[in-house]
Amino acid sequence: MRHSIRIIAYLSFLLITSMVLFSCGEKNNMLSEEDKNLSYEVLDRVMQEEEQWVKVHAAEYKLQVGLPEGVYDTFLKQLALYENQAPYRIGIWRVLAKSAPTEAERQQYIDKIIAVFNDTEVSDRIHAAETLAKLGVPVSTLAKATTDKILKGEKGSLWVYTLWASMQGKEKSNNPMLEALMSGIEDEIPRLQAAYALKMEGNIPQERWESLATMALDEPSSSIAKIHLLTAAYYWAGPEHQKSESYKKIEDLIFALQQSDNKGDRMALALTIAHKGDWSHQSILLEYLRNDNPIGTEINAETKASNADVMATAAFALLHMEQTTHQLSTIDWAIVLIYMLGMMVIGYIFSKKNKNEKDFLLGGGKMNPIAVGLSLFATLLSSLSYLSYPGEMIKYGPVIFSGVLAFPLIYYIVGWFLIPRFMKLKVTSAYEILEINLGVSIRLLATFLFLSLRFLWMGTIIFITVNTAIISIFGFEDTTSNILWISIILIGVTIIYTTMGGLKAVVFTDVIQSCVLLGGALLTIVLISVYFGSATSWIPTHWLDHWGEYKWGIDARERLSIGNALLMTVIWYVASSGSDQMSIQRFLATENIQTARKTFAVSLITSFVAQFLLGLVGLAVLAYFLDNPQFLAAGESVSTHADILFPKFILVGLPIGISGLVAAGILAAAMSSLSSGLSATSSVISEDLFKRFSRKSKPEKVDQLKRIRILSLFVGIFTLALSLLISRVEGNLFDVVVKVVNLFVSPLFVLFFMALFIPFATARGVLIGGLISIAMAIAVAFFKFLGIEVLFITPASLFSGIVAGVVFSYIDHKFLGNQETMQKRSEKIIGK
Repeated sequence: MRHSIRIIAYLSFLLITSMVLFSCGEKNNMLSEEDKNLSYEVLDRVMQEEEQWVKVHAAEYKLQVGLPEGVYDTFLKQLALYENQAPYRIGIWRVLAKSAPTEAERQQYIDKIIAVFNDTEVSDRIHAAETLAKLGVPVSTLAKATTDKILKGEKGSLWVYTLWASMQGKEKSNNPMLEALMSGIEDEIPRLQAAYALKMEGNIPQERWESLATMALDEPSSSIAKIHLLTAAYYWAGPEHQKSESYKKIEDLIFALQQSDNKGDRMALALTIAHKGDWSHQSILLEYLRNDNPIGTEINAETKASNADVMATAAFALLHMEQTTHQLSTIDWAIVLIYMLGMMVIGYIFSKKNKNEKDFLLGGGKMNPIAVGLSLFATLLSSLSYLSYPGEMIKYGPVIFSGVLAFPLIYYIVGWFLIPRFMKLKVTSAYEILEINLGVSIRLLATFLFLSLRFLWMGTIIFITVNTAIISIFGFEDTTSNILWISIILIGVTIIYTTMGGLKAVVFTDVIQSCVLLGGALLTIVLISVYFGSATSWIPTHWLDHWGEYKWGIDARERLSIGNALLMTVIWYVASSGSDQMSIQRFLATENIQTARKTFAVSLITSFVAQFLLGLVGLAVLAYFLDNPQFLAAGESVSTHADILFPKFILVGLPIGISGLVAAGILAAAMSSLSSGLSATSSVISEDLFKRFSRKSKPEKVDQLKRIRILSLFVGIFTLALSLLISRVEGNLFDVVVKVVNLFVSPLFVLFFMALFIPFATARGVLIGGLISIAMAIAVAFFKFLGIEVLFITPASLFSGIVAGVVFSYIDHKFLGNQETMQKRSEKIIGK
């Protein structure tokens, strides 16, 4: 009867969850085939028939929505007619550079534009500077002398566009155009151009948004810059600002332009609707597309061209929204929900098989090594890896993945130096080993480090999974309330099947989730290969410019090098396997040393396959979006928004049903890690804190099992609260993972290294070494101590901690006379 009531409650929870998800995720944003075809027709007709710059705009719109047919050939003909006509020649070169079939041809036209930019005698330098900015050409490198000279001069039109162009090829965390607008551009035309550049470039810090909004609202109505200031503020308002009164006023002013007789106003309104993906204003775009509301009453050459420009912009806006505002289908939702239901059913089934605490925590101690190995892999390679590895490959290249070359060494170290020592001591908590060899104080320090590490890890999983993947894939608004509810659902489902089934349920579901995770990655690669026509055409043939320079040696002040990647991989795997309860728990869940080694080998092999696949996913997705830039929102690029490209591809690149499967894979990766974290932290709290400090020295076995299940619930709630704080950590996904998740990996292993391998280690010496290791990790992660890069946290904190621990233990033993060493305690307690 109890089980029936419980499962009814769980299914009710799932039903409510489904209703919430469906109500949040529904959108009505489909463009009819008739209007889509009309948009294609308008863009092509305007490009072929209209005047010069209107023709340029239509061609660029076609390229942005993935319709390159005819563009290059059309503008080769324009080049033959107008190559020496300034400034139209700049527009021709711009389109040819964007549509060039080879990199060499693209560079040919860029060189022509740079030549005009460097020429002080020509009349179209301003157009050249604007075009170089729009093409993303790094003029600070390719035309440094000219750029520096212009930026030291008068703040006119050439200065504005040169400043914009000088921002290209650099990491962008702010937009200097905002400061320029606020501090000294008074002339009407340069101010208009600066406002336009500000809108197009973005990168406006959210703390400066109110200043931008105030400037836009205070700009005189007669100012031609006002529309671009308003739309810049509207484009780049964060979720917290979209509820403000200023935002509402800006929105009202923008949409009041619907009937404007100025083509620039109408084009700005159409592009604003496209940028926001707001299908509630589709009627405005359709009205412009069909020319139902033409500019002026007298149709002449000027108004005809203006109307054509507006029609082309509306066509682009509709096609862009149709391509970029995607949603999961009903089939996709069904796959995800069936998956979540399946996880809870598995938890319910295994709940009947747990008879005691050992069954719940260690699965009875006789679990299949292959299944446990897959579970260990799924634990270590969480949704953090699933989301951050492709982003790291896209942004920085394959250097980090060279670390897999160290896997044989890692297997040898862990398999022959660590696992045998763990298996000799049949303990439930890994930290019992520390108490045996070094005493209660070191065990409690290790418990604190482990719990801190795992709480931060689980909080980061929830934060990144929800904010990076679920929000974008499932089509929710990026609001605090939505993030909170989705996080509650994610941790809620995980708590249910973990607290019911224990380690057996965790391992069983991890095996399923490993297959889903790897299958989703492989499927992405296959589909992109089909898109490009081969399995190799999307692999870069050269080192991409935005990856930066690659280096071979070990250098703590370099973000990445081959040597750094190898060293970091060895230390992370050895430290995690040799100190983390989640790893040691799985070794102890097997029968003997040989099966434990087999478990670790399976974990490493699967990790290698997964990292290799995820690296390829990064390259494949990079190639896809370089070939389809129309799927990127305004202001987005493959380098600045690398972390969201894989989730975005799930929506724009995968067919119905497959999107749901890969989305389930991301949920799988998150839930597998969360379930392992809940199980491991509950085990440590029970063994290392409750049993030690509880007044009841021998509580009943049934009570122990019940207590651990309750602990898992509270651990989940605390983790949920912690996830809300992770957003304050700066950096791309991989940097956030390293700063938060890997912060205490080395300090924790320092304690185990001293307890297992240093005979004269003393509790006081190890305590000092552990604290120094913690201090070094924090100093490097958040203060860049001695210029050490954040990815070097684990080596720096490990070496400093071991050196300090060995030195202070030696002093404590040899000079201060402390005879309570690791070796003596071990011999006394174990009786060796």
